[in-house]
Amino acid sequence: VYLLGHHFFLNLRSTMDLGFGAQNQIIGQMAQKVVLEGTQQQEAQLDADMKAYDDLLNDEDALERLRAKRLDKLKAEQKKRLDWQAQGHGRYMELSDTKDFFHAAKTSERLIVHFYRPTTRYCQNVDAHFEKLAAKHLETRFCKIDAEKSNYLVEKLMVVVMPTILLVLNGKVVHQIQGFDELGGTHEFTTQLLAWVLSQHKVLTYDGDMPEEYFKGKGVNSVHVAMINGKYGGSENIREGSQSYKDYGDDSDDEY
Repeated sequence: VYLLGHHFFLNLRSTMDLGFGAQNQIIGQMAQKVVLEGTQQQEAQLDADMKAYDDLLNDEDALERLRAKRLDKLKAEQKKRLDWQAQGHGRYMELSDTKDFFHAAKTSERLIVHFYRPTTRYCQNVDAHFEKLAAKHLETRFCKIDAEKSNYLVEKLMVVVMPTILLVLNGKVVHQIQGFDELGGTHEFTTQLLAWVLSQHKVLTYDGDMPEEYFKGKGVNSVHVAMINGKYGGSENIREGSQSYKDYGDDSDDEY
């Protein structure tokens, strides 16, 4: 690295004169200095990294401490997974009543609840996606609750569309996804897209870029994109929020 930088430094020095006199020479000298300092810093960092690596290889105690630290980390991660599973994570489950809902919100840092109605066919789409996501994302608990049997929650949380996906973080409702407008305006969205949208509210960990299908769906406009960037309304407290609900697609001309 040093030789290449030094060669570039010499070459820059010999070719810097572009015919602008002393001013150009000053600029050239400044550029030479920047290049040389950058090369020296890179070389020093490389030497330091190599020395640290050599010291580690020659220090059995340091290697043992490194192994122990990694083992402790693995044990902590395993314990966290077991705790999550004990709380109901890893499975898509139905909450039987309001009491179950508040208990789930209290015990799970990240909670996603699907408010459904058995006669609403679009709710089955959400069920299929949540079955997959629950098994893959242990960090989040996925549940569903029958809106017709949960009048208190429907009223307090102002659930007005079926399906509605309620996102709860640290005991607070951070957002509601009502219908599929935020998912491209169609029931044919992928599990990947749903995971990405959920991750924008920090209730799910998603590795990757925004799925391209997001921009290809129906109902995508400037307001829609702005909402995904975090400009949402919604209740801040889980007990805050009385309207009757309707199926997604009611009073709409969209065909599905």
